[in-house]
Amino acid sequence: MTLFPRISRYILAQCLQGLGLVLTIFVLAILLVDVVEQMRTVGGDVELSPIQAVQLSLMKMPMLIEQTLPFALLIAAMIAYSRLNRRAELAIIRASGMSAWRFLAPLIGMAAVIGVFTTTLLNPFGAYLTSQFEQTRLSILRDGAPARMAEVIPRDIWLRQGDQTRQIVIYAEEVVDGSELHGVKLLEEERVIVNGQQTELFQFVRRIDAERALIRDGFWQLENLVENQPGRSPVHRDFLSLPTDLDAGQLLDRFASPSTIGFWELPRFIHQTASAGLDASRYRMRYWSLLATPILFVAMALIGALVCLRLSRLGGTSRLIATGGLAAIGLFFITQLSSSLGSAGAAPPAIAAWSPALFALFTSLGVLAYREDG
Repeated sequence: MTLFPRISRYILAQCLQGLGLVLTIFVLAILLVDVVEQMRTVGGDVELSPIQAVQLSLMKMPMLIEQTLPFALLIAAMIAYSRLNRRAELAIIRASGMSAWRFLAPLIGMAAVIGVFTTTLLNPFGAYLTSQFEQTRLSILRDGAPARMAEVIPRDIWLRQGDQTRQIVIYAEEVVDGSELHGVKLLEEERVIVNGQQTELFQFVRRIDAERALIRDGFWQLENLVENQPGRSPVHRDFLSLPTDLDAGQLLDRFASPSTIGFWELPRFIHQTASAGLDASRYRMRYWSLLATPILFVAMALIGALVCLRLSRLGGTSRLIATGGLAAIGLFFITQLSSSLGSAGAAPPAIAAWSPALFALFTSLGVLAYREDG
């Protein structure tokens, strides 16, 4: 018996055709709707040409495709297996001795491969284009309506940097262009050492109030500052440099959406965000969700196929398809609710990401085993 028999290749071709059809419809619909949305939102504030609107929409397209792929797989599975069922090809395949486990294997393999591809390649590419979209959109708004830029400048920012012996807590009234802080206050502390052993306590070293702080390669450049140390008079300085392990890109990422951080960059980014004293729950949730993507894709594909395995001459296929659609929508809302809980820190991100996908997968496999094997 060959590893990929002709029947399996034929079923895989049917699934790929269904997926191609669904993705084509989705891409055209998303592009049309998003272009109109860009003209309404960005074009409502500045003069935006149709070509610029299309360019902005194309930058968002990979991330939007990633978000719609589970439903595309669901519908593609329904199209492929309902077509096989309507032509009585499923009945012939069963009569030849092939079990449902075997003729569903091409669909499961396709969904798993697409899930891995989405996590490892499509997501990083989409995250890069999404960050380019946000920068391009801000650039258009900045050039066309400078007054609106105040709405998108991050304000009241808290950061932390340091090592095992020293830490600096940084507050800024606002961040401009991701590399310039205004209204800066820095509190520097060092760890208390007793009998040569480090303790969990820190003692105050100095406070610095600066008008502006620029991040350069490996250091903060503070301008127009006042330095206060215990037991000493305040000292005014025009400039002062402090070492840092941040760079401009990392500082800008502190205020970015998780969708702008690619899969391969998330572990490093999570570590740096936690080291800076910020909550990294939503980035951890994003990372675990991407790891669970292949399982979710397989579950959605199985749901789509299971509702189309009933012989068409027995009737009730439309009701089963409607049930499968409702189940997929329910899974989507449960996944979103679980993701919200994980992002807010109300649930461990790993559990919040994997639970809905594994539940849907095991439920689908259980239903398949019950219907096919008794």
